[in-house]
Amino acid sequence: MKKLFSTLIVLFLLFSGNVNAQSMIPLKQYVKENKQYSKDPITQTYVLKRCSAAYIYASAITKDKLNPGNLLSAFQKTFNFAKTILMKKMKWSEEVAEKSLETDIDNMMKFYEKDGNESFAKTGMYMMDNYIGEDLKFCKSIVESIK
Repeated sequence: MKKLFSTLIVLFLLFSGNVNAQSMIPLKQYVKENKQYSKDPITQTYVLKRCSAAYIYASAITKDKLNPGNLLSAFQKTFNFAKTILMKKMKWSEEVAEKSLETDIDNMMKFYEKDGNESFAKTGMYMMDNYIGEDLKFCKSIVESIK
């Protein structure tokens, strides 16, 4: 019985250490799996909300003293574009759109914080070699395409 119990404990520890559960899939993968995203206001705003949350998270983590406006400017672009989509295509009021965006972005931030902290504990880096860094690269192209 002791041997079985010991074996189970060892197996549990081995397998639990290898699990790398992330809260969200990379945005690039999300877009690839939702090919019609550019025509659907819900998926468009989801991508923009994720970008907004990623930029806020990156701003908080990096505390870029040389260029603090870059990340916040990118956040404002993605937030405002998402708000515009919700107001025009979904016919939401500005107040309703902003409240919805703030709630969703806050929830997404919690995932970025959780996954970033777990990444930091394992690797010493918050945004490298995980979906957070990938999202920021993806979001950069989104921001550059917003006029």
